[in-house]
Amino acid sequence: MVCDVRSTPYSHYKPDFSRGPLRQHLNAEGIKYAFFGDQLGARPKDRSCYVSGQAKYDRIARTDFFNEGINRLRVGVRKMNLALVCSEKDPIECHRAVLVCYNLPDLRGNIYHIHPDGSLECQDRFEQRLVHLHGLTPPPLLQRPGDWESAVTEAYEKQAAGIAYREG
Repeated sequence: MVCDVRSTPYSHYKPDFSRGPLRQHLNAEGIKYAFFGDQLGARPKDRSCYVSGQAKYDRIARTDFFNEGINRLRVGVRKMNLALVCSEKDPIECHRAVLVCYNLPDLRGNIYHIHPDGSLECQDRFEQRLVHLHGLTPPPLLQRPGDWESAVTEAYEKQAAGIAYREG
């Protein structure tokens, strides 16, 4: 099943990737389609999720609608293979990894990001890359317990601030 986490599942550039045509193409190939954008999208309608016109992932993650979507994913993954689809190629630039996957710690061993060349990146490797991107890798010889977890949390916060939707 393909789970579409785009808030606005339409494309003028690639109309075949708009919600209706995408569903038709997938269904024709025997692949189910489910829309999750109203629950797991990066541009929620709920105004309490915004500060100064920017969506805040920590606020989104605390909403009932987001947690209902996360629970739908948890139920779905017990029944079938799920693939989350959004617009960005690199998961480091996309809320599906920085917001949705971050809030599925219980499934982290089963999360793989598919890159344009077909290669797979596990969630642990993704987090290593994210921490490195923000220059937060703790020095190996000076690391204390909890340093890595703190670096991961800070890297997610920094990335969310950089990629979250801004109005206007």
